[in-house]
Amino acid sequence: MRKTGRVIATGRAILALTFILALFLDPSMPVRSAPFGYFLLLIYVLWSALLMVIAWRSWWLDFRLAIPAQGIDILMFLAAVYFTESPFSEFQSPFLAFAAFLLVAAMVRWNWRATAATAVVLLVANLTFGFALSEFGIDIDLVRFSRRTIYIILLSSLLIWLSMSRGSGKAANVPEPPGIPGERRDLLVDAALREIATSIDAECVALAFAKGEEPWIDLRMLCKGEITSQRLSPQQFAEELLELDATALFSANRNRRLELSDDGVIRAVPDMLESELAKHLDVVEGLIAPVRSVSGSGQIMVWNIKAVGFDDVGQIGLFAEEVGRALDREEMASLARNAAEAGVRHALARDLHDSVAQFLAGTLFRLEALRRWIREGNDPEGEIDSIKNALRREQGQLRLLIERLRRGEDGDRQTEIAEELRDLLAEAGAHWHIDTELDLPEHPLPISVQLSHEIRQLVREAIANAARHGKCQKVLVQLEDEGALLRLSIADDGIGFPPTRSPSRPRSISERVEALGGSFQLHSNSRGARLEIALRSGEHA
Repeated sequence: MRKTGRVIATGRAILALTFILALFLDPSMPVRSAPFGYFLLLIYVLWSALLMVIAWRSWWLDFRLAIPAQGIDILMFLAAVYFTESPFSEFQSPFLAFAAFLLVAAMVRWNWRATAATAVVLLVANLTFGFALSEFGIDIDLVRFSRRTIYIILLSSLLIWLSMSRGSGKAANVPEPPGIPGERRDLLVDAALREIATSIDAECVALAFAKGEEPWIDLRMLCKGEITSQRLSPQQFAEELLELDATALFSANRNRRLELSDDGVIRAVPDMLESELAKHLDVVEGLIAPVRSVSGSGQIMVWNIKAVGFDDVGQIGLFAEEVGRALDREEMASLARNAAEAGVRHALARDLHDSVAQFLAGTLFRLEALRRWIREGNDPEGEIDSIKNALRREQGQLRLLIERLRRGEDGDRQTEIAEELRDLLAEAGAHWHIDTELDLPEHPLPISVQLSHEIRQLVREAIANAARHGKCQKVLVQLEDEGALLRLSIADDGIGFPPTRSPSRPRSISERVEALGGSFQLHSNSRGARLEIALRSGEHA
């Protein structure tokens, strides 16, 4: 709720005027001390009118006079009860009207603690005042007086509960802009500036923000419906943005501000606000709030506000917090997109390396052998046909890879891994001119299409490494099913890995197993190498 001070001041003036008119129209009122009662009430009406004028013209005096005004209202409440209370004035007394006004004013201006304090003061003062009047022999019905005390207890309890349950009573939401999360930072800032301008009824709003990894400061400003942007020098503004002063409503020419403390309490500070951003924007009176984000820090400045009040301090503070959270969400979305893109690049690089690159290397190997075969006077037709068939099969695999990238992988589809591995080993054996052997469980072994693709790529890469670098003559592939785990073993009879303290692990195989969330062990000696891989069944990369 904005403009609380004006609403309270206007309500007080209307209540005082209504009360004095009611006394004039009712010949039985006041019950006692009529001349003094009218004089006191007339003074209160003038005081209420003065407070209303102040509330509409000066947010500073309205805030500074709030507590004295509440105290005077309580004293007037007791005086009104004295002038009107009698055994015959059940409904003429202003008791409940004044009590409700005081409690509601404390609730909307401050918080539940102020409401509770006002209730305690009212109860203690009212009881003390009532019993004092009774002791002095003034005709007051103590039964009805006590009953009204119960009324104020119930009303206080209800308003305190409402004040606690409503929190700040304010909301600050940054609209979600269109576009792809992670690529719409400027759109997000523009939406926030427009929402702030609309909510606070201001002509101009600006956000100055310094990203942690960049020296320059970005200033984005909405003024009279037009968005503009600037780049500011870090020498002039960086220190101020990093210090992150408290949220405040300030008046530079009068050297005063209302500042929001860390505990949510607004305090009046009769001191000048040192703000380079305000000087740069030529702002004399306005709101300023720090913006905290994981990607940097900044300030929101709001000026040319219609009917500015102390409520706006808390409101701009909430907006600054929400803007910081929105920037954090955008930064996280950008990081997630970058990570996803990096994952796709790495996966594609592994697939191309384990399929196309290794196949081309094997083809070169076969072409060199074919050249020697021709030089020796042998017929090359059979080998040429074999290479052509291998090229056709690789072309088909590459088309499948491209199609899978275009449409995305269907993780729910199942395939039988046994047939695919048999075909793969027969093809690899012919391509690399080595013997291959496959050892599978007797029962069917259906797995997801994606996991089948990953296993094929692992086997292709391992066979290519064994043939090219290990100079093997035979490769044995074993696959075992252990419930939620698939254990893949690939052994060769080559020369193994170079004898070092920590044998280098095949990079492509290691990265692929890690992406699948599996485990990988390498055993190597002069009689060959064995790769032990464990994968979770159905696990996607």
